[in-house]
Amino acid sequence: MADNGDSCPVMAVPLAPKIQQELQTKFGSFDKGLVEVGPGRYLLPQHCRLYLDKYAQFRFRPDDVVVMTFPRSGTTWTQEMVWCMTHDLDFTTAINTPHRERSPFLDFLKQHSDVNPGTTGVFLARAESVPSPRIIKTHLPFSLLPPSILESCKVIYVARHPGDVCVSYYHLQRLFKSANFKGDLEEFLDLWCRDLVLRGPYWSHLSEAWAKRTHPNLLWLYFEDMKKDLLRELQRLDHFLATGLTEDELLQVAQHSSFANMKARPATNLSLIPESPGLMPGEAEFVRKGATGDWVNRFTPQMKAKFQAWVETGSKAVGEVPPRYTQG
Repeated sequence: MADNGDSCPVMAVPLAPKIQQELQTKFGSFDKGLVEVGPGRYLLPQHCRLYLDKYAQFRFRPDDVVVMTFPRSGTTWTQEMVWCMTHDLDFTTAINTPHRERSPFLDFLKQHSDVNPGTTGVFLARAESVPSPRIIKTHLPFSLLPPSILESCKVIYVARHPGDVCVSYYHLQRLFKSANFKGDLEEFLDLWCRDLVLRGPYWSHLSEAWAKRTHPNLLWLYFEDMKKDLLRELQRLDHFLATGLTEDELLQVAQHSSFANMKARPATNLSLIPESPGLMPGEAEFVRKGATGDWVNRFTPQMKAKFQAWVETGSKAVGEVPPRYTQG
């Protein structure tokens, strides 16, 4: 149990032994086990218990911008745009400085089986030490962060269709040695629909943010809207961040952060870093396709039926969620 001070204690409960064994069989790096955390029962590695207090008591600054997402929802893309917009369009630094050094990942969960995981807190320390204005990435839901976060700083929540998230996350969990998923997409979808993927459940994460969408310090973005009309969404970002950029400057941001450019740069595409120790060889790149709707091409009819059943039951179980992801 971790007590975050000004809210209810955060519970971290080990998974049932049978489920734990199943996941350890399918993920080569989950040998130390996973826990369900908080009322949303978010699936995190055991060592996260060392940091639950620190996450819940993290001191955000008034000029911080937090990019919050469920994994594979457009996080890196949004971070890159926001960082450039809030740092005087410094594209030179953006091109030459690794993304995670400029925009720290608050809750990076390293859990390699061959090391003593999570004992240094290096990413948390980096988030604390980066000079303002900080653009902080998190995959944590609101319930695992300070209750006052929206009174302390601005938060951008990016949502993406769960079918596309599932496919992209499958490839990421095969790519990262910290997960080392050994199965195929159908096996991953089965775990997804049972809320047994790292950082899940998806619907709980989405629902927590959706409930706060009218707060003036929260900007809700859809990945699909950014793909459809990026300039319009950049203008919304510009208004929210009060960066005062012209249309020409926003177009420069759009060009800098285009999929082709981000895929081609080691600063944003981890797969281009030579012999990256954290990545499995032969898997899809970290910056993969960035497509919308491709999940329908990857799921068999049986997989689509299972997925749709999960949409109907899961979304209703947590309350209100974006209707565009539950209709059709």
